Amino acid sequence: MVTRKEKRNREKEANYFFEFLKIQKHFFKDLMNNLKKVADHRHQSYITYGPEVLLFTMMLKNMTGLKSMRNMSESFNKEECIKNVGKVLGLDSLEELPHYDTINDFLSGLDVNELEKIRTYMIKELLKKRSLESYRIEGKYWGVIIDGTGLHTFHEKHCKHCLRRAYTNKETGETNVLYMHHVLEAKLVVGIWSSVLPPNLSKMNQKMFLSKIVN
Repeated sequence: MVTRKEKRNREKEANYFFEFLKIQKHFFKDLMNNLKKVADHRHQSYITYGPEVLLFTMMLKNMTGLKSMRNMSESFNKEECIKNVGKVLGLDSLEELPHYDTINDFLSGLDVNELEKIRTYMIKELLKKRSLESYRIEGKYWGVIIDGTGLHTFHEKHCKHCLRRAYTNKETGETNVLYMHHVLEAKLVVGIWSSVLPPNLSKMNQKMFLSKIVN
């Protein structure tokens, strides 16, 4: 039985970045190449960081549990971190990691379908390697659940795509209206939730979807 103190000591010794790279190289060998292929909407003359640097930095933020973009910029502003990211991406000339404003600017104009291509690639790799076979139902079928999820709510109508929901206060009789953006997606049940491709989103909902990723 491992004690809590022993567990803390093991966590101190663990190199989570190295562990992530082992998983990535085993399951998703072409992940970095796929990140480099993401269509860049920015004017090429003003680019300092390619899509792979911006997206990989965001991946690290989410994997390390950082809550805000500002915390990300502060936490990753270390020589060791910059060198490690540069080595992983094959960029010996990388001197700094992008500021969160740069990442926000990139994501705000990114076509959401570019991210769906990355997710599709990762799911296909897991299926190809038969990594999820133990989760088949009766050894044959995949369990898929269709689920709706909210992206944003507003107190005023945002656009023609808004859904509307009214709430009435029983005591005062006052009615409040919320406007919402929702999206429908299918999820593959594999012990934990693994999102599969959502249906095509409107241009407005694409921006909302990316905004949710940024925040």
